[in-house]
Formats: sequence, structure tokens, C-alpha cells
Amino acid sequence: MAQVKAIKKPSYGFIALLDRISFSQVFTAWLIIIILFGTIFFLLLPMPNNGLLSNSIPLTRGSNGFLDSLYFSFVTATSLGFGDIAPLGISKFLASFEAILGLIVYGVLISKLVGVKQEVLLEEVYNLSYEEIIDRLRSGLYLFRSDVNRVLEKIESDTIKHREIKDLWILFSGLDTTLNHIKKMLRPHKKKNYHYKNMDVFRLELFLNSIELSMKKVLELLYTLKRHNLQWKDELLVTSVEDDVKTVREIIHYQSKKTHEKKVSDKLKEMNQLLKNIDSELKQKDDEEKEMMKNEK
Repeated sequence: MAQVKAIKKPSYGFIALLDRISFSQVFTAWLIIIILFGTIFFLLLPMPNNGLLSNSIPLTRGSNGFLDSLYFSFVTATSLGFGDIAPLGISKFLASFEAILGLIVYGVLISKLVGVKQEVLLEEVYNLSYEEIIDRLRSGLYLFRSDVNRVLEKIESDTIKHREIKDLWILFSGLDTTLNHIKKMLRPHKKKNYHYKNMDVFRLELFLNSIELSMKKVLELLYTLKRHNLQWKDELLVTSVEDDVKTVREIIHYQSKKTHEKKVSDKLKEMNQLLKNIDSELKQKDDEEKEMMKNEK
């Protein structure tokens, strides 16, 4: 699941209520208002001074009385007002009230229609932002692997300088930043005013594959440094590598709990074993240094 900053909506109670109501609910409410007021007008027909007039003749509860009442209610709610039927007495007040309700509901319907179009446009914006974030993060992992490859070439050719080895932690701090952004994207903490999007299996596999390739480069770098007997270990570098391993392990743990895809599960197991190898290499280096210190004493 990923999150993208959403457009903040007004927090007014009435507007928030309208925002939660669906288009079908508004349309249903509109029909209910028309039928309800049509029924009331029909019930008032026996009252000569509070009923309805059609061509100056009072309507009665005859065969067409209910249909005429519904017709008058409809033209009132829609503000058409043809004038062929006129209200009397209390029906005038009811007709005015229905016209106001009709205008409100009509306005809400229009806003909902516009809102549907707006949601489509916003979804397109979110998708573009989503794809851009994915590409940027995968590019960050690719750049890390490219930088490690350059370091490996220098080590193999014995052209690497001691200062460059000491500055390797900078390379890993950049990886740490990228991995933390990936972690937030894959397991976001839900907040208001954020749009959330589930990541499909294909994109998840691409992400996990990029992370695995990057961590393989980490392990390859540690092996190469060890094979060439280079004194690379310092607190900054070790802490950076350990932080990266911890972040990837958190990603694996989260995805292991929610995924049901075999390919993803197999990939997570491979990554977990890879992290164990990196931990083992770091621990082995610690043991070697402790042994050296013991022998010196």
C-alpha cells in the first residue's frame, strides 16, 4: 500500500456530510421527496381552500387525483412550474418548501456529478505521482548498485584509496534513505488527507527484486573487502549497514504477514537468508577484531 498527499477538503459538518452521501443516495432522496409531497398534496385535495386547482377547478381524489398530485410535486421539486396546477392555502407553503428542498437536492446532484469527474482526474494525478515515486525509488537502488560496482572495480584493481574506504558509509547512508522511503510506501501509517493505493503483485516483485539485488551488492562488497584484507570497518559504516539490514528485515516481516503469493513468499525467504549472510559477515568481522585485540594483549 502506498500513500500520496491528497487535496485537503473542508471540515465543515454539513459539507462533510454531503461528501459522504453517494450519488445514488441523493437521487433516491430526491425521488422520496417528490413522492412524499405528492402524497401530502393528494391528502389535502378534500380541503377546498388548501388543495390544488387545475384550470381554476379544484382537484378531487378521483382516478387522476394522485397522478396529478405527483405531477405537481415533480414540477415543483424541479422548479419547472408550468402553472397548469396551482396550490391553495397550506399547499402554497408546502410547495414553496418543496421547491427549496428541490433546489438544494438539485445542487447536490450537480456537485456529485462534478465530483465524479473530479475524482477521476484526481485518481489520474495520484497514479502519475505513484508511478513517479516508484521509478524514483527504484532508480535510487540502481544508483547505489552502480556506485558499489565502481568501488568493487577499484578494489579489484588495487586503485582504491584509504580515504574512499573510510567514506563508504556515505554510500550506505544514501541506501538507508531510499530503503526507508520504500518501507513507508509499502507499509504506510494511515493519516488524514492522504490517498492510499494498494501495490499490485507485479510492482511488489519488482521492488523486492531491486532490494534483493542491492543487498547482494552489499554482501559482495563485504566479501571483496575481506578478501583484499582492507581495513574497512568503522562505527559509521557498520551502523549504516546494520540500519539497512534492519529496514529490509522490517519490510520482509510486514510483507510476510500479508502476502499469499508464492513468488513473493519465495522471494522474501531468499532475502531473509541474504540478510542472515550479511549479519554473519559483520559478526565474523567483530570476532576477528576481538581475537586480534586479545592476541595483542
